[in-house]
Amino acid sequence: MSRAAVGDGTLELAEEDDDRVRIRLGDVVLAEYVVAPPTPAGDSPKPYLHPLRTTGGETVTAVRPHDHTWHNGLQFTMAHLSGENFWGGRTYVRGRGYTPLDNNGSVGHVRWESIVSAGGHCELRHELAWRTAAGRRWLTEHRTLRFGDVSVAEGRWTLTWSSRLRNTSGRELRWGSPVTEGRDTAGYGGLFWRGPRSFVGGTVRSADGRSAADAMGHRAPWLAFTGRHDVSLRTSTLLFADSPANPGFPTAWYVRAEPFPVVSFAATYHRPLVFEPGEELTLTHHVVVLDGDADPARLAELAARAADRRSYCADRH
Repeated sequence: MSRAAVGDGTLELAEEDDDRVRIRLGDVVLAEYVVAPPTPAGDSPKPYLHPLRTTGGETVTAVRPHDHTWHNGLQFTMAHLSGENFWGGRTYVRGRGYTPLDNNGSVGHVRWESIVSAGGHCELRHELAWRTAAGRRWLTEHRTLRFGDVSVAEGRWTLTWSSRLRNTSGRELRWGSPVTEGRDTAGYGGLFWRGPRSFVGGTVRSADGRSAADAMGHRAPWLAFTGRHDVSLRTSTLLFADSPANPGFPTAWYVRAEPFPVVSFAATYHRPLVFEPGEELTLTHHVVVLDGDADPARLAELAARAADRRSYCADRH
């Protein structure tokens, strides 16, 4: 167990023997990183964060919901990579719709690069291999997860997720989405969040005031989702902020409040990204987890605070 002191609490980082790393704030597990989940092959196994919790202890993620069992907390993935499906489930095929194919790849942990707690934050860095259904390694990823900027008094903390991807396949790779394959309003891919079932019908706000009904596919530097919890009846908000250093900033959003709560930083919503052999791409995103609600001015302030932080993830590999 290692600790990082913060202004009004102490973050504790514990690597457990069950292939999970937990980030604690006192008695609350703010985040649990499931490094090697026992996910069925058809759901494209990959590491994910679940549960994520507010400083008040409310859970703001879901895992293996019955409608989409491959939706697991907060995860980074791709639905269409040159014919391979790292998303899970069926693949959208132009002219045929969602089709079961033998193309479900996996994203697996290779080695830890560092696990540290210092200066008020906890940081996990590791290497991952993206392998096709046939076992070929197409991408090497260096991933950094940084947990910090905690304020119990203000009921918030921030996660920064950075993924540096290198094409190790020896061929050109095309990262697309169901939209680029012909299905409207299904541009999901990249960093993807699935909220708890009680968040269905929650409130969505973008930087320019759009709601869930008109934010789909729209570009904006940040987007917030507020939902209400069962039992406690309290509300929580997740603020998703894109990094200005990302290609294509501001990102397009894939977002639904119904029939299930989901948000994706959808880098390939409108057009695919092409990786030449050996080419690298880095994407960095911020997620601020808030107890309660916040007005648009406060959300804008917090998004700027997250996005303006030094780019510690991308430049330390």
